[in-house]
Amino acid sequence: MAEITISTKDLVSVQDAAKVLKRHRYQIYRWLNSGKLTGIKFGGVIFIPISEINRLKAAEGAKG
Repeated sequence: MAEITISTKDLVSVQDAAKVLKRHRYQIYRWLNSGKLTGIKFGGVIFIPISEINRLKAAEGAKG
């Protein structure tokens, strides 16, 4: 497994990810559970890397 370095400015909450992706936060949790979106859990709180949001936005944009 490769080591990655992430600062807190590279992470957003599930709620913020939902706003950016224009989806309900429950959809973000579904995507996390299904593996469509990758999150990082710190102390019981899930954060989404901005790179994951950008990847998903690009993939969604390519479909539509």
